[in-house]
Amino acid sequence: MRSKNLYLKQNILAEPLFNQWYAWSFLIPPASAAMYIANSHLKILQSFASAPQIHINALKNPAMIGGPFINYDSSRVPDIKRLIDKTLTGQKDMLEFAEAVKTLDQMLVNEATGYSMEALYSKIPDLLKGYVELVYDLRDNPSIRFLEGLLYKSKFYKTESQSVALSEINTDARAFVFSTPRLESNERLSLNVPFESEALDELFKMKTTPRSL
Repeated sequence: MRSKNLYLKQNILAEPLFNQWYAWSFLIPPASAAMYIANSHLKILQSFASAPQIHINALKNPAMIGGPFINYDSSRVPDIKRLIDKTLTGQKDMLEFAEAVKTLDQMLVNEATGYSMEALYSKIPDLLKGYVELVYDLRDNPSIRFLEGLLYKSKFYKTESQSVALSEINTDARAFVFSTPRLESNERLSLNVPFESEALDELFKMKTTPRSL
């Protein structure tokens, strides 16, 4: 007997994730993703791990929603600590990239004086060589231009950190997504596949076209 064709439920929420964080536009390009990991995600995680009650109390105030506060109770501290460890090891090269950008930016502030920056190329951190150009902006401030096409072909474009979380929604209420990572949950199914996976295309077609299980 042939298997019955099925639809994907219409109330399934699909959330693209990068290193378990909601993958909004700045977590796709490697350069901005590295900066968010180093300067936002880790700091929020470490803050919650050391003082979860501050986050819990802050989110009781509607005016604080949207701030850098994780929306879990203190029982998830061990999970947050595991995500910190995972980030420090699995995103090590991204953290090094962010530190190299910081070093290069400070060097430009100190040494770019409005003249040619050709001599400064030799001082670019090795990690960034080949991936950046040194430029002046419209106000003659020294700046870094990332060669994004090359970064997408480098180790800094980490498709292995991409996943999609599926959950069922039955209400219009939804917590602020940008400040809280998605931890493992019985209410959420994590698909560890890159965003470019054709399997996702086939799955989402089932919203309108039934397929066998």
